Amino acid sequence: MSDKKSFITATITGLSQLSRLEVNTLVGNYSFDSDSNGKNTTIKNDSTTDRMCSQINLLTGDITTAMTDKFVSDYKELRDYHLQRENQGHEIIKKNIEVLKEILNAIGIFNNAE
Repeated sequence: MSDKKSFITATITGLSQLSRLEVNTLVGNYSFDSDSNGKNTTIKNDSTTDRMCSQINLLTGDITTAMTDKFVSDYKELRDYHLQRENQGHEIIKKNIEVLKEILNAIGIFNNAE
């Protein structure tokens, strides 16, 4: 398989696995996952008891949000912040789709040049 076709196949496969955006807001002490070298990578979502999480299905548009009791009663500002982060996530996705379109157009132009 040519390098171009391999790239396109790998890109499509990777994108098909990206069906969910998750936004988390954690309060208190939290911990990180780490790689094989001990370097911190991602925050462990279950490492604190006070948290708010939204999961957005990018294919259907469904949004599920869960929060602990303190977010309901005490953390209005953090709920608002979390909503802003959700909106930022949507904007990032839109920009990524535009970049992907440009890449695919460039590949199409490149294929037509051969």
